[in-house]
Amino acid sequence: MTNWRGVWAVFAGGLIAGAYMTKVPPALPQLRAELGLSLVESTFIVTTFNVLGMLVGIAAGMLGDRYGRKRLALAGLGCMALGGVLGALVHDFRPLLASRFLEGVGFILFAVPAPALMSAMAANARDRAKALGIWSAYMPTGGTIALLAAPLFIAAWSWRALWLALAAAAVLAAVVFARTVPETALSRLGSMRLVVESLAQRGNIAMALLFAFYVAQWTSVMVWLPTFLAEHGASTAAASAATALMVLVNAPGNLTGGWLLSRRVPRGVLVIGASAIAALCEIGMLSSAVPEVGRYALVLVFSLSTGVIPASIFAGLPVHARSPQHIATGNGMVLQFSNIGQFLGPLAIAWIASRFGGWEATLWAMLAFAAAGAACGAALTAIENKMKR
Repeated sequence: MTNWRGVWAVFAGGLIAGAYMTKVPPALPQLRAELGLSLVESTFIVTTFNVLGMLVGIAAGMLGDRYGRKRLALAGLGCMALGGVLGALVHDFRPLLASRFLEGVGFILFAVPAPALMSAMAANARDRAKALGIWSAYMPTGGTIALLAAPLFIAAWSWRALWLALAAAAVLAAVVFARTVPETALSRLGSMRLVVESLAQRGNIAMALLFAFYVAQWTSVMVWLPTFLAEHGASTAAASAATALMVLVNAPGNLTGGWLLSRRVPRGVLVIGASAIAALCEIGMLSSAVPEVGRYALVLVFSLSTGVIPASIFAGLPVHARSPQHIATGNGMVLQFSNIGQFLGPLAIAWIASRFGGWEATLWAMLAFAAAGAACGAALTAIENKMKR
């Protein structure tokens, strides 16, 4: 029988991780005013969260497979809690940056083994697809909670109160996680063998690249949407609410993706279809000829439709892993590329917009990301058709 209590406990930890990822953008105005941060420094406060994942995602997955996924995930929640407390106490850019790096360490230590833990608690393939579809919604759901709660905490107290509240939530999630999630069997394979064999799986490579191209688009829209709306006359509260809704509608897309996969809709078909819709939305979102209400509506359609992509990827990890012992290492590979996309995407879009005449100039880059995602979907179709034969 599927351990749904454990599945939801892992998801609860994921909500905390998602909230840590998005808590900074709504707090940036107060952070910049209080700590005297420049625009570039502010960008690094947002993106440094992803630096560790860029560098050691595969290694973190290997550690989980080799030494214990539950232990690694609990360490991740602990690092997030500690980073939040330290961040609430800082008064300068550098220690704040260090605290965000520690939070990023915690995020990667939790997020890498989580899908493997969920997969191990599922009794059959259908429940596994549903569970991993639920997991794929952790970031938009947790991120929305942070985006909605942030203005309230900041207005009533300060950004420091938000940091401490999320640290307390991480501790609570760790307690529930420890009591409900069983440890999985340790891998008997050597560490380097886990890494080499995971890197050799063509499906893992296609999914890793796909995640990078997906998050380069989605994170860029999420990070810069408040700035874009403010430039067009929206208040801070309205911009935060609009961004929260954009993040939130991604979650139904995640769940829909998991449901469709459990009904045996091909993974590649979902990815190619979502990428095509994303490209069409981007053309309208970045066109001054479309009314502002219409542009925002396309942002929501973009976020909803692309939500099937992470669900397709997470559900594909057990399919493309060489063995169950390789799942966390494969996920580490996927998340490493994801963090590269999250780090470089917003920076690239900001650089293009500032150098080449505004947000409309970024269209060619966004379309390139969407086309690359569709190509990855086609590659997955070819790989999985060959596996069936």
